[in-house]
Amino acid sequence: MRIQLYDRGLPPGKQLFANLQTLCQRFQVDYDPEYIKDMTRVYSMGLQGNTILLIDSEVVLIDKYPPLKELENILSEYLK
Repeated sequence: MRIQLYDRGLPPGKQLFANLQTLCQRFQVDYDPEYIKDMTRVYSMGLQGNTILLIDSEVVLIDKYPPLKELENILSEYLK
């Protein structure tokens, strides 16, 4: 599973990334999540936002910062 968080460096995005790291360790995901500040790639895909979460190149969240439990549910769906 490849997790990429594109973020402009805003505090909610940094917290979301910290939560992603915690959950990836808990779920023993093979690859560490990526924190990317260069928004060029997602903008070229036609996506707009301050924080964009991609899992396996699929858009999961745009400018949403779910609590840890909800984020856990989202990740567990991709682990099935």
